Amino acid sequence: MAIAVHSRFRVLPDAHVPSSQPKVESLSIIDAVVLYFAKSACVWFYNESLDTSRLISSLRKTLNSYPQWAGELRFAEYNPDATHIHRHKRLELSYGSSSDPGVECILAEASCPMSSMLPPDQTAKYWDATHVNYEDLLDSETEFALHDSKSGKGLPSMKVQFTTFIDGGIAVAVGMVHSLADAAAVLTFMKDWAATNRALSSSQPVPRLQPLFNPSLIDAAAAGNIDAQSPDPSILDIAATLPVHRFDHFASGGPSTPNWALPLTKIPRELASPAIKLGKPIPYHTWDAAAPCSHATFFLSAAETHAIYLRAAANTQARISHQDAVLAHFWAALIRARGLRDGEEHFLDVSIDARRRLQMPLPPSFIGSPILNVGVPTTATARTCPARDVADKAAAIREHVARFDGAAVAALLHEMCFELSGQRRWNCCLGDRHAIVTSWVGVGVEEVVFEEVKRVRWAQALIPSCDGVVIVGEGGVGGGDVKGGWDTRKEWWSKGVNLDVYLRSDVMRRLMEDEGVREFAEQE
Repeated sequence: MAIAVHSRFRVLPDAHVPSSQPKVESLSIIDAVVLYFAKSACVWFYNESLDTSRLISSLRKTLNSYPQWAGELRFAEYNPDATHIHRHKRLELSYGSSSDPGVECILAEASCPMSSMLPPDQTAKYWDATHVNYEDLLDSETEFALHDSKSGKGLPSMKVQFTTFIDGGIAVAVGMVHSLADAAAVLTFMKDWAATNRALSSSQPVPRLQPLFNPSLIDAAAAGNIDAQSPDPSILDIAATLPVHRFDHFASGGPSTPNWALPLTKIPRELASPAIKLGKPIPYHTWDAAAPCSHATFFLSAAETHAIYLRAAANTQARISHQDAVLAHFWAALIRARGLRDGEEHFLDVSIDARRRLQMPLPPSFIGSPILNVGVPTTATARTCPARDVADKAAAIREHVARFDGAAVAALLHEMCFELSGQRRWNCCLGDRHAIVTSWVGVGVEEVVFEEVKRVRWAQALIPSCDGVVIVGEGGVGGGDVKGGWDTRKEWWSKGVNLDVYLRSDVMRRLMEDEGVREFAEQE
């Protein structure tokens, strides 16, 4: 697929009035931690063309409620004697000046039909999408801010690309530095943008948008005094009980470390001290980052999803959910596909939304990237009966995630605020012994409708090729034929479940060939 970029330009909020005193907002400790995560990015496909001029106009108006995203993302001035927001590699956003980099907009045209990039239907067992490079739909010529861990001057933190296809379809892609937004925040913005565009297309007043951008609410939820010179040992003891990996970039230099990760292993000169205690190294020896990877979407019907749940629930006393059961079912299959020996440890690194887990929960409209990673362990076994094995894994997911209540998260935030450097730790991993799980359930992917009757045909997260990422989503996106839909029910899985999976190619091949993966596929 060839994509020709016709133009690129920067967009500022419609109400942007440059000031000699721009606003500066410190981002949360979690926003700092996730800086090096893959970009928060997704693309939406539509069968019929959209008015791109109107889309750009509505984007400007929507940015009036998100002006920080058009600003400059940068590191805060380091001052170890100041408050916590000035510790090493903490982040801040400056916006409202004449030098705001703006949001990069890209107009492009693909040489292929849109249909060649989408699954033919959602009634098949899976769709091998390895041949489609969705990341091409968000041009990479302009770097994102802080891509080199140094400067964000003049570089955008957010990009939007409109790509037209020869069959009349259009794709709208958005991507931003993960520190600005997690999946929930991206969807809040996209739904606001779509609502604004619909209003313009029907000559109606634009809606009043109410995103909540106040990063200080995250750090304020931390236990104890995070501006003290040292952490509270009793609070650290509580945080230490949580199932978090705490891999240390500074301890991870070695022969198996990928070249791109080597700069992260260097202790900055301003921090160098014999007193630094190195933590647990990232297990790069279990992750061949150069190995070819594949991408597939597995389509589970509602009946299949429910059957997986019923069998797991019948074999455990824990109150598990359908998502727990589906993840456990695929987790067991992934361990088989990876060929782990009996007794070898494997982790499901589950991303969770901290908004609702704080002692004073934040609303879904909270804008930022407040995600935490839960390391759920298991061991490979050839002896346990499959039904009990899946049930045990589902119960483990439920039990480990449940440990992140308000008091526990407050202690964890205290620990994170006192970390020596904002991006020192990585709380998950990839490769043979890990899989990172993100859920897009309930975020409203289908609700991004820019013009009435022009519904979403397909939506796709933009993920780099890697070994060990699973994205859980609702089935039936686009309203096409869905196998085994239970439309009269209210469960999120009533139209089935889509699992977007990225794995090393040989592992993916074994996963696809494993009959146990789809043993409930015909139960309608």
